[in-house]
Amino acid sequence: MSKDIIIIGGEGNGGVIASAIIDMKNNYGYDYNLTGYLNDFEKVGTKLHEYPVLGGTKDIESFARKGYYFIWAVHMIGKGEKRRKLYYDLNIPEDRLISIIHPKSFVAFNVEIGKGVFVMANSYIGPGTKLGKGTLVMANCVVGHNDDIGELCHLSAGCNVSSYIKIGNASDIGLGAAVLEKRTIGDYSVVGANSLLTKDIGDREIYVGTPAKLHRKIDKYEQN
Repeated sequence: MSKDIIIIGGEGNGGVIASAIIDMKNNYGYDYNLTGYLNDFEKVGTKLHEYPVLGGTKDIESFARKGYYFIWAVHMIGKGEKRRKLYYDLNIPEDRLISIIHPKSFVAFNVEIGKGVFVMANSYIGPGTKLGKGTLVMANCVVGHNDDIGELCHLSAGCNVSSYIKIGNASDIGLGAAVLEKRTIGDYSVVGANSLLTKDIGDREIYVGTPAKLHRKIDKYEQN
């Protein structure tokens, strides 16, 4: 059955997800139709990567009633708490969230995939791992076995997350970063680009460097 898909977001992650959907339809036979975007910062009819802005986030309910599917593409680095609040404020019907798993990725047979997950081409997800709803795994990522990754996380291109890792909700792993095995990362935290995380980190913390050290705490005022 054909699925008409709307991306919630815009350029950036939205464009990456759009390119995966188009590739899956054109080259792998998926019955997906990318129809456009919902975006609060662009005028209706504006083209983003050749696809129109169809409305704003206030229009989610009306498009859901018409049978459209959605995928979340909103990402603000270091503002995980804000994006998680926005996600729940929008009341996206979970039965209308579609997961996009590119066929050139490897996802083990027993990975638990939440609603609205995105996995880009050339990424590896090991056995026994859980991906929480709305989590985005970008190109060329390695996610080891028996990991527990929370909802609305963002794993940037080329990152390497080892095994028996627990990542809380709406946390970010930066470009090319590596997380050693059996580490825990709290909610709303960030591991900076090209960093090597060798220790557990708490909620709302930014770690950078090799080995990664606490750069600063994320204050709640930053979420406004």
